[in-house]
Amino acid sequence: LIFKLYQRAKHVYSEASRVLQFKKICEEAPANMVQLLGELMNQSHVSCRDMYECSCPELDRLVDICRKFGAQGSRLTGAGWGGCTVSIVPTDKLPNFLENVHEAYYQRSDGSLASEKQSLFATKPG
Repeated sequence: LIFKLYQRAKHVYSEASRVLQFKKICEEAPANMVQLLGELMNQSHVSCRDMYECSCPELDRLVDICRKFGAQGSRLTGAGWGGCTVSIVPTDKLPNFLENVHEAYYQRSDGSLASEKQSLFATKPG
């Protein structure tokens, strides 16, 4: 009840399974690859939030905002507990995505967030 060992272990094993599924999808490159990868990322965030309990309201809000504005998938990354998110966004949606996330998350904050110029950026997987 205190350490929630079953809950934590279930997260770890399900996360390991998602990593293997992610790798398989990347290798097979099906037509709906981005959608499938996004679903795995979304499942990962839910598990981090609910099973491992390493998210926080700000991260959950940012993930929700990212999904609302075009991310196929979004999840916390790093150690959680106030870290950052990573999202998979189709290239054609990227400019609007960045603008909308900036407005919805950074401009509406209480000023306690890091500068968006240092915190919000696009990159490609490699």
